[in-house]
Amino acid sequence: MNTLSQIQSEVAALPFNLQAEVLDFVQFVKQRRGLPQAVPEAVSALADTGDSPFFRALTEAGFVGCIDTDEQLSTCYKSQLDFSAKVGSQP
Repeated sequence: MNTLSQIQSEVAALPFNLQAEVLDFVQFVKQRRGLPQAVPEAVSALADTGDSPFFRALTEAGFVGCIDTDEQLSTCYKSQLDFSAKVGSQP
């Protein structure tokens, strides 16, 4: 297995946030050595969808959502939101 294949398999096994950290480190090393930066895929993807890479990452992680309600959400959120997918122990 060559070095590139090893790097790809190791990075693919990381969670998304750690993959982003590895990318940041690679960009730092390239900048420090004066190497040209690659055109990020996020720039071309941003032109296609109009969404920022950060928004897409949050959406893929299931973090971003919306709720439509006429109620004051701060006082009635428990009746409006579905907590069935919440992970963790109940007190």
